[in-house]
Amino acid sequence: MKTLFAFFLIPILLYSCDIEYGMLDGSIDAETFSVELFEEQAANAPVGYGATYTDFFKDYMISRTKLDLKSKNADIEVSGRITYFNTTPVSVQSDELAALNRLIVTLSVTVINNKNEDQSFEANFTQQSDFDANLDLTAVQSELLDDINGKLSQDIINRLTSNW
Repeated sequence: MKTLFAFFLIPILLYSCDIEYGMLDGSIDAETFSVELFEEQAANAPVGYGATYTDFFKDYMISRTKLDLKSKNADIEVSGRITYFNTTPVSVQSDELAALNRLIVTLSVTVINNKNEDQSFEANFTQQSDFDANLDLTAVQSELLDDINGKLSQDIINRLTSNW
């Protein structure tokens, strides 16, 4: 009975994985993309964060879509600004000190699809990551930004592929 169950379950799982991957690539009406340097407009953003995020996003797009990176005249052109970069207390203890702090980053992103204008958009994306309030932000900033950059990049790709 277990063999029969596995015989039917494995093909279904493999098929469903293929569908999910196909939907990601299938809904982007383009073959190439370009990314302009993200401008640092947030007062608290670390120097060079715009360039760091731009490189992160390019690598993220290359590894998760079928699109090829092109420097100019791409089917999809991405540009953006870092508009908010700040920390805020999240969890307050009984002595009114924060137990956790939250780093919040907001990007204002413009995506122009030169092959299908209906898939172009402008949107704001915000993500966050929490850290122990006893730690200095500079000590954990790299890890937090890796987490936040991944979430922001996935949000942009989700918007690009969902056409909503």
